[in-house]
Amino acid sequence: MNPTEEPNPPAPGSENPRPAPEVHGTPTPEPAPSAATAESAPAEPTVTPAPTAADLDAEVQAALGDQSVEQLMDQAEAAAAAGASDASPEEEQPVHHEIRRGRISAIRGEDVFVDISGDTGKLQGVVPLQQFERAPRLGSIMDFVVDHIDEGQGLMFLSREGAISRTTWDTIHKGSVVEARVTGHNKGGLELELVGRIRAFMPASQVDLHHIEDFEPFVGTKVDATVTEVDRKHKKVMLSRRAFLEHARKASKDKLMATLEVGAVLDGKVSNVMDYGAFIDIGGVDGLCHVSDMSYQHVHKPGDIVKKGQDVQVKVLKIDKGKGRIALGMKQVQPDPWETRAGDIRVGEQVNGTVIRTANFGAFVSVAEGVEALLPISEISWKRINKCEDVISVGQVLQLKVLTFDPKKRKMSLSLKQVAGDPWADAVAKYAEDSWVQGKVVSVQDFGAFVELEEGVEGLAHISELSEQRVKLVTDILNVGDEKNFRIKTIDTDKRKIALSLRKESGPKGGDRGGRGGKGQEEVKLFKTTAKKQPKENLKGGMDLGGVGLGGLSMDDLK
Repeated sequence: MNPTEEPNPPAPGSENPRPAPEVHGTPTPEPAPSAATAESAPAEPTVTPAPTAADLDAEVQAALGDQSVEQLMDQAEAAAAAGASDASPEEEQPVHHEIRRGRISAIRGEDVFVDISGDTGKLQGVVPLQQFERAPRLGSIMDFVVDHIDEGQGLMFLSREGAISRTTWDTIHKGSVVEARVTGHNKGGLELELVGRIRAFMPASQVDLHHIEDFEPFVGTKVDATVTEVDRKHKKVMLSRRAFLEHARKASKDKLMATLEVGAVLDGKVSNVMDYGAFIDIGGVDGLCHVSDMSYQHVHKPGDIVKKGQDVQVKVLKIDKGKGRIALGMKQVQPDPWETRAGDIRVGEQVNGTVIRTANFGAFVSVAEGVEALLPISEISWKRINKCEDVISVGQVLQLKVLTFDPKKRKMSLSLKQVAGDPWADAVAKYAEDSWVQGKVVSVQDFGAFVELEEGVEGLAHISELSEQRVKLVTDILNVGDEKNFRIKTIDTDKRKIALSLRKESGPKGGDRGGRGGKGQEEVKLFKTTAKKQPKENLKGGMDLGGVGLGGLSMDDLK
C-alpha cells in the first residue's frame, strides 16, 4: 500500500495482504506473537481485501502484546543506563532528526502508528498520542521528526514536527534538539529537566540571543534547546537555547531573504529599541527601522513611539543581501500628510499650530499630524527679542500666517507677527513730525537710546537730543525702563526709522557729538575765523623801520 493510498476502505483488487508490523519487545509472562511467527504465517489469497483499521489495530496489538511503546522505551533506557559506563562514543546509535512524511495508520491506546515509505520499503513508525492536540484522522498525512530507529524491532520512533518526544540516555546526543522545563536558576544559568527526567544545565550566555538580566521569568516554562554536551558517565547534559534560536533564525532568514522584495508590507514585532531606531522581527529576521522612518512627526526618542515586544506593521525600504541587512519603515505604511494636506494649505492664509519645540533661530510648529513648519525668530514679534521663550512657549496654540509652503521639499514657514498687522503701516499718521509721544527706553548705547513707542515701533534718541546742555553719558539722562515724552524729529517709514528728541526745539544741525562740544558747528566755524593767526611771512624783515617786516606795526605798538 502506497503512502498516498487510503487504508480504509480497502482498495479493491489488492494482491498482497498487509504484513504485520515487526515490533519486538521484552517478553512478558503472557505469551505474545513473535516477529518470526508473523513472518512464517502463510500468505492469504491474493483476492483477500486489504486489512481494515480494525485489522491493523489487531496486528499491532498482537505484535506488542501487553506492552506499550512507553514501556519499550523505558526498557531501552534501563538497558542503556546499565551499559553506559562501558559504552564508547563509537557505539552510540546515531540520531537522524530528519523530517519524514507518513500516513496515520492506527491508534492504539497512547500510541499513534504511522506508515513511512523509505528506500528499503515501507517502515512502521510510532508517535506518542500526547503530542497531538486531538486524535489524528486515520489516513491523514503529516510530517514527523525521526528521533531514532530500532533496527531490532523494526520501529522508527517519531515526534510531531515541532514536538519533542520522551528523552532517554540512549536517544540524547550532541546536536540533538530537546524540550526541557526550567526548574530553577543561579547566577551561572538555568537548571532544567528533560522530558525523560534527565537533569540538564544551560549557561547564562546560552539562554538567548541577547543578554538576559533576570532569569526568574524562565522558571516553570518549557524551552527548546540544542544539546551541546553529553556526559553519560556522570549524567551531565549541557543545553543551548541560543544555538537553537540561531539555527532557526538562520533557516528563516535564508528563506525570507530569497523571497523578500522592496516595498513589501509585513507584520513584525519589536525585538530591541536603541537610541537610533528599533530592530523589528519580521519572521525570524531582524530589520532596522531608523528613528527618522518611525513617524512623520519629529521623534525625540524611539522609545516614545515603540516598546519591546510591540506588534507593528512595516514596509521594506531597502535590502542588502550581501550584508544581510534590511531597512524598514513604519511611517511609510501610513498616508503621507504632506500630500494629503497639500490642497488645504495656501500661502498668505492663516492656520492654527502648536509649538512643539524651540531653538535659537526660531520655533517648530505642528500645523497637522506629521506636518511641521518653522516659525523664524524674526517672525515672532515686530519688536526685537533675544529668545523665542520671551513671547511663546512649548504647547502654546497660535494663529499664524503661511509665508511659504513646499510639500515636495517638506518645507513650510510661518509668521506670528504678521497676523496682528504691521504697526508701521499707519506710522506717519500716528507719529507726525514735531509731535510729542510717550515712549519707554528699551536699550542704551554710547551714541543714544532706543525707545519703544509701541510694540514693533522703535525710535532713536541721539545723545545730542537728550538735553539743552552738554551730555557726557546717555545714562546721565536715560536708563532702560524709563518712560518719558519724546518729540518726533523725523520719520522714515520705508527704512522704519524714527528720530526722537528730548529738546523742546531743534538744535543747530550737524552738531559735533551732540551736546558734547558745547557749541554748534556754525559757532565753532565763526570762532575759528576771528581767531585766525597772521601769516608768518609778515614777520620777515627783522627791525625794518619802514614797518614792512613788522606787518604794519610800529615800534610803539610793540612796546
